[in-house]
Amino acid sequence: MRLSRLTVAAVLAASALALTACDPDGAGSDAAAPAASTATTAAPTGSAAAPAASASPKPAASTGKSAAAATGKATRPAADCTANAGGRTVLEATENAYSVHVWMRARPTTFVCGPDVPNDGYWEPRGDARVYEFDNDVRTTLLDGDLKSAGVDLTTFMKVQEACLKNAEPAAPYRCFGNQYEVELGAQNKVVGIAQLYRP
Repeated sequence: MRLSRLTVAAVLAASALALTACDPDGAGSDAAAPAASTATTAAPTGSAAAPAASASPKPAASTGKSAAAATGKATRPAADCTANAGGRTVLEATENAYSVHVWMRARPTTFVCGPDVPNDGYWEPRGDARVYEFDNDVRTTLLDGDLKSAGVDLTTFMKVQEACLKNAEPAAPYRCFGNQYEVELGAQNKVVGIAQLYRP
């Protein structure tokens, strides 16, 4: 008998709450408002969590792949070797002068992936050569026989470049490596930084 009385009491309490919420005089509207507010707040949380839980296996797999590609792990080569060339300007020199006015004539290049070398490529000259002037405070860098880079003065740089353009041997310890240079261009396309690149 005790169980049935408790059950009946619970049913009556639930009915009383329902009637209070529907009170046309608004006597129970204040009590019902927090419940409605809580339900409204809880609903978006429940609805947002449900799709994520139901669809979690597929998105998790795709997210893992894109994250690995974005991090560029050393153990996984990049799919596109041109990614390493982004934001770089490389010119292939064809002529220079420095006795009176310092300038270099050079062709622009584009980085292309080598068909026979996986995940690697080279700078290929394309288009017509044009004249590039040098800034007064230009930074110049050359490679020695051990492929170590060293900052040099502008005259030394131009002499080595001139020797390489004439297929001559430059003064030691510098060497020729294909007449390609990574450059930084400033105002009016003046060269403010130039570094010799290695090309076998």
